[in-house]
Amino acid sequence: MSCDECKGVLIPDGSGNLVCVECGLVHSNCDFYNPPVGKKQRLGSLITKGPAFFTDSSERKLSPETQAKYIRLKRLQESAYNGSCLNMLQLRRDLELIAVELCMPREVVETAMNFFDQLLSKLRNPYGNYGMLMAVCLASVSREFGDRAPVRLPELVNAFKRRGYKLSVRVVAKNLNFHSFFIPFNKKFHQSEDYLGRVVEKLRTSPFIQVRIRLIGFEPDDYFQRLLSLSKVLLAGLPPPRRSGKNPYLLAASAVFLANKILAESRSAESILTKSQFSKDVGIAEYTLRSHLSTVFTNGASQSKMLAAQI
Repeated sequence: MSCDECKGVLIPDGSGNLVCVECGLVHSNCDFYNPPVGKKQRLGSLITKGPAFFTDSSERKLSPETQAKYIRLKRLQESAYNGSCLNMLQLRRDLELIAVELCMPREVVETAMNFFDQLLSKLRNPYGNYGMLMAVCLASVSREFGDRAPVRLPELVNAFKRRGYKLSVRVVAKNLNFHSFFIPFNKKFHQSEDYLGRVVEKLRTSPFIQVRIRLIGFEPDDYFQRLLSLSKVLLAGLPPPRRSGKNPYLLAASAVFLANKILAESRSAESILTKSQFSKDVGIAEYTLRSHLSTVFTNGASQSKMLAAQI
């Protein structure tokens, strides 16, 4: 038997139907229809992922012809939302929404779209996933902007996933390394200094910290300015071998915690933040913070205490 549309070969799908291997059209030429066991899906404005089995509002099974129609619509919808279709209007809108979610400047969106167009003309989308190519462009541009767009790769991938794109941190990082030959930017990686402002802003939003700052004799604005300046001094004093192999964001968070401790000691007071509270607010594992303080910042801490009074 051959397909009614493309004359392709029909094969059984294990559910009592025949499916064309070329176009995917389901033929109801069999005498019975045995849908796969699973949770039933209601019809609605958006067809979600699940077993290829649809019912109406009364939980009645649809005819095989209608089933085949909605299966094909579902496949088309998935291809449109997972980045496999080149729809520049959809891709630009998704990129703008992702940038807004990640609090990126408008210049980042424009630069990323221009870079996206350039890569399309050179590479012809080697993955079959335009969402992946767009994520590579946005990650590259955010690194070039430094502390104006300090977005970590897991946050970027999660933002794309919430828009329906199928990405992973490992694959995006691998493709970033591959595109290093085509990237027209000098800055290939984020530095720890780029994340200092973001870590400090996370602490600024905590009302508990605001109260503790006043208790040790600082005004909040003055304290956060000193905290940022001292953190930069701590990172500047780190030699390259101590930075090697360390996550830039986690290294920046550790520098901010040590700066907080030094500022509290300058007023003969206890540290404003505990390691456990700081880890929750900033997003760093407590054992990582402990490890950085004991191995990375051992020599720089003593020198920075002398500079704390000058900052």
